[in-house]
Amino acid sequence: MKKLNIFYYATIWGFIIGICCATYLNLINFIINFVWHVLFDKLPVPSQALPFFICIPFGFIIGILIKRLGSYPLTIEEVLMSVKQEGKINYHNWWKSLTLGLISLAAGGSIGPEASTTVLGSGMVNWLGDRLRLIAYSSDWKWNHFWDTIVSKKQLKKLPKFSSLFKPELSN
Repeated sequence: MKKLNIFYYATIWGFIIGICCATYLNLINFIINFVWHVLFDKLPVPSQALPFFICIPFGFIIGILIKRLGSYPLTIEEVLMSVKQEGKINYHNWWKSLTLGLISLAAGGSIGPEASTTVLGSGMVNWLGDRLRLIAYSSDWKWNHFWDTIVSKKQLKKLPKFSSLFKPELSN
């Protein structure tokens, strides 16, 4: 029964994560279209000057946010290196990648939507993995709290890494 509940839990949250990533990509397309097409039509300046009216203010905004929030969104290489070295990605900074990814892409930055989508998607999957670890290794888990979204860092540190769930058992 516990394995079936874990399967349902992982399936439903996987579907939600997929919808969140698709919504984020659609939001990126909407914002880019709004800034570079709808806004262009409203500004009474020659089309050659329009990038200056968009890129310069956005550049200042991005610079200020990077100074305050740090260098986000992470690149795909940084995400993969974090996962390879630490076995996880810090999913608590998802809002930084969301904010700076949207603003950078709206400004015409060539970071590509896959950079911030990778951070957000891998962060959500890592969060789900932490939940599954907590459920799989907890013997006193209360199923009435199964859908709670709060994960205690103290509990997670005591548990084995998520990858150990998939290691084959060695027989003697």
